[in-house]
Amino acid sequence: MKYYGKTSLSSLLKLMLDILILTGFIVYLFILRKALIIEQTNLLNTKNIITFTLFVLGGFALLCIMYYLRCIMNSLVKTTPFIWGNVKSLRNVAIACFTVSGCYVVNFFINNQFINFKLIEIDASGIHTDIEFIIFFFAGCFTTILSKVFKQAIEVKEENDLTI
Repeated sequence: MKYYGKTSLSSLLKLMLDILILTGFIVYLFILRKALIIEQTNLLNTKNIITFTLFVLGGFALLCIMYYLRCIMNSLVKTTPFIWGNVKSLRNVAIACFTVSGCYVVNFFINNQFINFKLIEIDASGIHTDIEFIIFFFAGCFTTILSKVFKQAIEVKEENDLTI
């Protein structure tokens, strides 16, 4: 199985990210429309303003994560993974992950979700957890490390290119 180049796993992931970005953006707009126009959310209430802002910020960060992952997949399809654009994209993914994690934490306290906190719960409808913020926090940490590894790989590659 090919992992990068045309007709590879990378090109399939890029296509899937294209579909997810488009679908995610449409769903994002429908949720905003529903909250603001259909349900006429009271934005004079401070709690509603903060919750709405967290949704807008977190949703935008998720769309950014998909976009920057798409940029990375695009470089893999072109068989040029070690470029400065990927370092920047990985750093931006990390920032977006930390943003989503922060939105979860703030929402957790603003909307008093700590009252019914469950580390993990298994019931008839499935498995549920209230620690989503940890997933995004660790994803941000790992992505930050990956961006540093890519940066070092590019520096070594450029140094080797100059010695030849």
